[in-house]
Amino acid sequence: MAQTLAQIREWNAALKSAKPEIVALFVGGTSGIGKHTAIKLAGAVMKPTIYIVGRNEAAGAQVVAAMEKANPNGSYGFKAVDVSNLRNVDKACEELKTRFEGLDLLFLSAGALAFSKNETAAGIDANHMLRYYSRMRFIENLLPALEATKSPRVISILAGGKEIMIEEDNLDLTKKFSLSASTGYPASMNSLAFEVLASQHPSVSFLHVFPGIVATPLLKNSMGSVAGTILGFLSKPISISAEESGEWQTWLSTSPNFAPKNSGQGAYILNYDGKDATNQSLMTQLREKGFPEIVWKHTQDTFNRILA
Repeated sequence: MAQTLAQIREWNAALKSAKPEIVALFVGGTSGIGKHTAIKLAGAVMKPTIYIVGRNEAAGAQVVAAMEKANPNGSYGFKAVDVSNLRNVDKACEELKTRFEGLDLLFLSAGALAFSKNETAAGIDANHMLRYYSRMRFIENLLPALEATKSPRVISILAGGKEIMIEEDNLDLTKKFSLSASTGYPASMNSLAFEVLASQHPSVSFLHVFPGIVATPLLKNSMGSVAGTILGFLSKPISISAEESGEWQTWLSTSPNFAPKNSGQGAYILNYDGKDATNQSLMTQLREKGFPEIVWKHTQDTFNRILA
């Protein structure tokens, strides 16, 4: 059920008493939606413990400083990692797991728009790695920590509701690559994988969220300064600010509305305002073709190939 901005601000304002403590990890938290959600969450919770993972150490230090300013009673940390490399993901998770016994929130937002293919050493486009494989690897590695908490949640900020029909022999986008495929395939694969994960781990909620049009550095990072600035200006009338997006995502990160499989739906495809964004016809077709299981087997096979 969709919420209003006033409603979610009221919820966030009450978090200090409703949820006095939280342990959260933000992957892709040095800019944009991840950054502003981390800062907002830090200020909303009485005693937060928040870790940020990203590539840029200077940007990470700035986010940590902003969280400390928002709430001096919290505990904050940053780890510099190139998460397009799955071995780096595994190493980061091993270290992070020594810092917390339980994890309440895993917030995944790394990635940009891919206008051309940029292959990694693993043979997969770097952005496809960020938008799908590295996210699933973080989840898989940190599931024990998530399951150790009372109401754990995984949020993948991507393109919930923008799924497309996919082909079994092109899941890694090595056969055919295009702008639409680089957006639609990870959207479909996130949603399908979350259905499998919700069934296998019924105490964890999995939210695949479309954040709306948000005024972040994404366009400049993806398209270059000039084109990104122009498109950003043209889209301004239909955009929300990164700060407001942080408010919406703080609500999605803490609201009891999205229960895990053992007491609710488990896996959710949502707009930023909490409205169900599921393309029921398409998702039914994908399920009938066996794609939840196909995608998850492909994910495990890819992990095994890359990490062997």
